[in-house]
Amino acid sequence: MSRTFSAPRWGIGAVLAGAAALASMALMALGPAPRADAAFALGKCDGTEITGRGASFARDAHNLWIPNFITGYCASNPSEVTYEPLGSGAGRRSMMTREDAPRFGMSDEPPNAEDIEKMNTGVGSGGNPAADPDPTDNGKIHVFPGAVGAVAALVNFPDGCDVNDLDAGSRTPEGEGENDAEEPFPLGIARVKFTRAEFEEVWGQEEGSYLDWHDVFPELAGDVDCEVPIIRVVRFDDSGTTFAFKDYLNSINEGRGWLTLYNGPNTNWPGAEFGERADCGGDDGPGKKPDAEDHLTSGCDNGNGNLVPKLVATDGSIGYSDVSTARNNNPSLEIEPRDEDDLPGDDFDNEVGYWIQLQNASETFTEPTATAGGYLDGGQKGSNCQSTVFENVPASSFGDWSKVTGVNSPVGYGICTLTYGLVFDDLADPWGNDPEEEAKARTVKDYWESVVSPTGQALLFPGDYAALPPAILAIARAGVSAVGWNKGAGGGGGGGGNDTTDSDDDAAPVGNAAPAPLVVPPSNLFSLLRKQISSKTGQASIAVKLPGAGRLTLTGFAKVQVGGRKNRRNRKRTRTIRVGQVVLNANRAGTFNLKLVPRGAALRELRKKGKLPVVLRMSFQPVGGVAKASNDRVVLKYKKSNKRKGKSNRSGKRR
Repeated sequence: MSRTFSAPRWGIGAVLAGAAALASMALMALGPAPRADAAFALGKCDGTEITGRGASFARDAHNLWIPNFITGYCASNPSEVTYEPLGSGAGRRSMMTREDAPRFGMSDEPPNAEDIEKMNTGVGSGGNPAADPDPTDNGKIHVFPGAVGAVAALVNFPDGCDVNDLDAGSRTPEGEGENDAEEPFPLGIARVKFTRAEFEEVWGQEEGSYLDWHDVFPELAGDVDCEVPIIRVVRFDDSGTTFAFKDYLNSINEGRGWLTLYNGPNTNWPGAEFGERADCGGDDGPGKKPDAEDHLTSGCDNGNGNLVPKLVATDGSIGYSDVSTARNNNPSLEIEPRDEDDLPGDDFDNEVGYWIQLQNASETFTEPTATAGGYLDGGQKGSNCQSTVFENVPASSFGDWSKVTGVNSPVGYGICTLTYGLVFDDLADPWGNDPEEEAKARTVKDYWESVVSPTGQALLFPGDYAALPPAILAIARAGVSAVGWNKGAGGGGGGGGNDTTDSDDDAAPVGNAAPAPLVVPPSNLFSLLRKQISSKTGQASIAVKLPGAGRLTLTGFAKVQVGGRKNRRNRKRTRTIRVGQVVLNANRAGTFNLKLVPRGAALRELRKKGKLPVVLRMSFQPVGGVAKASNDRVVLKYKKSNKRKGKSNRSGKRR
C-alpha cells in the first residue's frame, strides 16, 4: 500500500481545541452517545481475568500498564490481565476468529479494510467475508492507538574491523570527553552512520550492490576483517515492527515495493526466499538459503525478543527492534565480546555502539532515544517520538488507520510508529451475552480506560516509549468510552451498575472533553555543587544536590594508553577503565557528599603518573520519575610522601 496521501498531520504540539474537535467528530461518527445508565450490569473493576494478544513491540508497554491497572486503577478489586506478545499478525488474526481466548488484540500494522471485515464477520484469516457462515457473531471493531514508539536500527559491526577507519561522515566522532555537556560520545564510542539512500540500498540488496561492508564504505577495502557480507537479521513472523521499518524504507524508495511486493506478508524480503529452515527445525521462515547466499536470516520464533539475540550472535549484521526490547536484550551497550574487565570504549577495533542514528526527512541524523546518550548502558530512556508528525489520521476509531504513518518525519527520529488496540464496540456481539463474557468485557473496558488515562500515558516515556499526541489521544479515549456491552438489548457503552468512571479522577474523559493533562513526574534536576580532591589519598569528594528521593549513580572513567600493536592508522591505542562507582539511595531532597575512590588499574595509573583526568558520569532516577544523566570532569592527583623528608643527621643539621 502506498503512503502518498494528503490528510491531517498531528504532532505533539496540537492544541487542545483541535483535540476536542476531533473527539467531537469521533462521537458524531459513532452516532448518539451511549446510555451510561443501561450498559454493564457489573460495576467498574468487577470483571474477571482476560487475555490480550498481539504486537511484541507493545510488550513492554503492557508490562507497565498491567501493574498500574492491578495496583492502581483497579486496586480495590483487581482482575488479572495477561498479554501474549506473539506479533502483530497474531494480534489481528486473534480478532478474526471466535474460538481463541484473547478478548483484545494489538497491532503496530494498522488493519486494512479487508482485515477489518474479517474481524467484524469472524471468518478467520483465510476466510471470505462475503460468505459469512454465522452472521450472529458479527461485531464492529475499534482501532485505537495506545502508545508511540521508535524502531531502532541495530548494527553488529564486523569483529576486528576498526570503525574509526570509516570516513568522518560515516561515523560518529570518537569523543574525548572534552565537551561533555554537548558531546554524546564522552567515552570514545564511535558508531556507524548510514545515509538514507545507503541504508535503503543495503536492505534492498540488489545483486552486485551493497552486499558487503566495504561496498558501502570503500575506505574499509583492503582489511580482511572488514570485507565481510552484511547479514540482514529480520523478524521470523508477520510483524508490525517490520511494517513500520519497511514504511521508512518505502519513504526513501517507493519504487522498491516495500509496502506492496514485500508486504504480503511482510516476511518477504528482496533477494531472499521464504521457506523451510533447517536451522529452525524445518519450520518455514524468511531466508531459507545459507546466509552467505541471500545475506538474510532470522531467529526461529516470533517477536523482537528473538530477533535481537540472533543479531547479537551474527557478526557483521544489521537489524531492527523497538528500543525497549533492544535495550533489555543487550543492556551492556556493545555487541562485540569483551574481556571481563573491559568497559565501553576499550580498544576501538571492536567497540561499536549498539543502535545507530538514522536520517529523518530533514536529513538530520537522529537518535531513537530522546537524549543523545540514551544508547549508553544506563542512559536515559524515552523514545525520540514526542514531536513526530503523524499523517493521514482519521476522525474516529472506526476510521481507516491503515494509511497512518509517522516515519520520515521532519523532526525527531525517522522511524516512529503507533501501536494499536483492537477492541469490539459491543463485546457481547462476537463473544456472546452470558454473565461470564460480561465479566471479561467489563475488564476489557476498564483495562483500556486505564491505558488511555493520564497515569497510563505518563508511564510510557520512562519505559522507552512516548505518550500519544493530544489529538490522537482524544480519538483513542472517545473509542474506549464507546466500548460497551449488549447494546442491542438497550445497553450502552459507558458505566452501569456500580460504575464509578465519571467520578474517578484518573478515568478517561467522555464526550468531547479535552484530554486531562498528564501527571507531572517528580523533578530529576540535580546539580553538582563542588568537587574536592585529596592528593594524599587520590580520592575526590563530590557534593551533589538532589531535588527529592531517588537513586543517584556516580561512575568515574579514565582513558589510559596500552601497549601492544598500534591500530591501522598508527595511532596509540587507548582503553577506558572504570575508576570507581558510588550509588546513593536518597530518601529526601538535600545535599549529599559522595566519595570517589580509585581502585585497581586506575589507582595504579594515578600512583604512577601523579594525576588522572576522570570523566564523571552521573545519573539520577527520582522515585516515580524519569532518569536524567549528566557528565562532568575532575583531575585526581596523588603525591607520594617522602618518609625521609625532615630527618636530621648526627650533627643536628637537616639533610
